[in-house]
Amino acid sequence: MEFKLVAPDVNRLVGSFERFTNPEKPGRALMEALDPLFKAMADLAPHEKNDEAKGIWIIVPRGCISDWSSYEDAQEYDDVETEGEYEQFWLDEYPDENEWYYVSISENNPDSRLKFRGLSITGRRDHNLIVNADLNDGVREETWYREEPAIELCKLILPAVEKSMGMLREGSYNDYVSNHLPYPFRTGVIRRSVVYAHEPEYQENVKDGLKDEENDHFKKLITSGVNNEETIGRLSSFTANDFFRACCLGYKACGYDLTNLSPSQAYLKYADGRDEGLTGTGYGLNEGPGIDFDDPVAWDAWYFDRNRSGGHPWEVVPGGNSTHVDLYVMHDNLEWKVRMGEMTQEEADRHPNGYYFLVRGKHRPIESVRFYLAIHDAGLPIVIKDAEEILARYDATDYVGIVPHYVIPKYCEGMFPAKYGRVIDFMHVYEEEMGEYGDQIEWLPEEEAALKGEKND
Repeated sequence: MEFKLVAPDVNRLVGSFERFTNPEKPGRALMEALDPLFKAMADLAPHEKNDEAKGIWIIVPRGCISDWSSYEDAQEYDDVETEGEYEQFWLDEYPDENEWYYVSISENNPDSRLKFRGLSITGRRDHNLIVNADLNDGVREETWYREEPAIELCKLILPAVEKSMGMLREGSYNDYVSNHLPYPFRTGVIRRSVVYAHEPEYQENVKDGLKDEENDHFKKLITSGVNNEETIGRLSSFTANDFFRACCLGYKACGYDLTNLSPSQAYLKYADGRDEGLTGTGYGLNEGPGIDFDDPVAWDAWYFDRNRSGGHPWEVVPGGNSTHVDLYVMHDNLEWKVRMGEMTQEEADRHPNGYYFLVRGKHRPIESVRFYLAIHDAGLPIVIKDAEEILARYDATDYVGIVPHYVIPKYCEGMFPAKYGRVIDFMHVYEEEMGEYGDQIEWLPEEEAALKGEKND
């Protein structure tokens, strides 16, 4: 097949390399195909945060409808029945006359022990690693995996890369990107209140049944300053059943069925289960005989065991990496801090010392808030992590982060400057959202490209 520099052909080639990792040393032909790209971008300055990587935007025309598909193929593979549907399908896939791609290359510094070269292409919908070549053992003449699509792709995009580099040398590239980069590639922020006003169902999903009186109680506590580890008091001794009973307070507040369950049974039913030998029901990293649930000496021995690790004993509401709730049992352990030089003995004498609770789960705020309120109202010392962010989410006083379509809208806190506060929720925007409140989005500036030796202001 002969490829043209049009978006459908670029996408066909890029689509061949999902999770492509070059598992062994690469072929000579692929490395030779990379050479012109690296030469074209040789005077491009590396990224500010990674001096072994650099990248530039390229623009590729969508071409004509036949570059996307023939009418016959569209009828066979895309449920197209008429010429009108054929054209509309094409326009749905390629609504703009041009497609943007970010071409990123990477190469080890000359003094590095590791030798490598990499190429990735980012399009509207995803980011694809095309080449991740380990060059420590050189190259080979033939590979057991197909490198031809990568070779073709390197050749195909070279003129577009050279054009963008030409714009950079002429001084027009950064302004053009700033003014024309489509919103699916951009990062921005919007006031949460704006999103709530236009999407009330989004607000309902955030509150997810939290009663007004619960929110008011939570707000009163947090704004009063009681959510402070220095002032909440401590428990001088602790047992496993103290932990299980605290869990039950939270489970009851969340509406969990506790009928005929003891505190330990409720924990075993609803928590993650990987308890590092606490209950004696685990296996592998979590195996162990269990401890006496009413013995504070047994608890201390388990809690301070430095060899205990690998489990999730505090995950009281299981979920994914960002969708679970932890109820930690904390201890100040001042003797250890003094011994390690983290504080003086005088400071330790003035500091509270003992056990307390900490609940964390900003992406499960309903359960987290209810655990916090129930344990606090029972007179036990507890703090809640990310309290201000959770409260701002309910009161709509913070920002929601808008991330590019090729970025999964999770774990994106590091993409936003501190001046916007701590941004903890993220979303994509599409034509509907752009039509409703696109003018209220504050788009962040793109990192500007620069030539080597130039100051990247």
